[in-house]
Amino acid sequence: MEPITIALVQFCPEPGSPDKNAEKMNEYIRSAKNKNADLVVFPECSLTGYFPEKAAEFAVRADCRAVKNLEDLACELDIAVCFGYMESVPAEEPAEPAGSRRFAIAQEIFASGVRTIYRKTHLANREEAVFKPGNAFPLAGIAGIAAGMQLCWESHIPQISAAYRKQGAQLLLFPYASGMSGEKCLENWGVHLPARASDNGCFTAACNLISHDKGGGMAVWDPKGRIMAQYWGKGENMLLCSIGGKLPREIFAEGCEDMHSISYFDKMRSELFT
Repeated sequence: MEPITIALVQFCPEPGSPDKNAEKMNEYIRSAKNKNADLVVFPECSLTGYFPEKAAEFAVRADCRAVKNLEDLACELDIAVCFGYMESVPAEEPAEPAGSRRFAIAQEIFASGVRTIYRKTHLANREEAVFKPGNAFPLAGIAGIAAGMQLCWESHIPQISAAYRKQGAQLLLFPYASGMSGEKCLENWGVHLPARASDNGCFTAACNLISHDKGGGMAVWDPKGRIMAQYWGKGENMLLCSIGGKLPREIFAEGCEDMHSISYFDKMRSELFT
């Protein structure tokens, strides 16, 4: 796998102020580029804030000015940017049911002029009455590697990670808007995110949205589930980590089946699980 440097951002958005949030996010993007990052990752709903009950007021279109602002800067600086927003579903797309759900929770990766949008496929309880679930797991190309996204509590669903791995994902991104403190994230993420990495032989990275009084957490794990970089403090911050090198699948392809470098995904008898 080609080496890249990831910049994770622990971010506090201004509720319902996408243009103001985009300006602040641009500062982090410039800072990440100055530190030679290839990808900067913002949390779930970083552009709009996470307020399901205010989706009708705060949601934006994927072609709005704030989104275009971030995309233009990504092109200018030649850096990939991952960010999220409550999305107003275009009128030509059907709502469900009976027009009641006109919104989605979207996470976008914009890289090399290409937009890849993941719409949250598994909605939490407070989201189900408001948002339309997505139905696809799109991969994004970033500096020669393949990256997938799953949002917040979706990290508990291993089949999503496996769906990305089946397509060739090398990096799994987990943007959160959990409201958990850094200490709670350390306890919670340490249970399942290393498993998402190890089971699929992928690098994984997570960052959390914060409000003015709660939230936090950022970390990166290697393909064996070992933590590479972490930050559990309060307040806005940026964490950088360089990843790359041979993945278990590449070692497996060379004929090595040493238990310390085995590709669990490739050894799975998939015919038993169809």
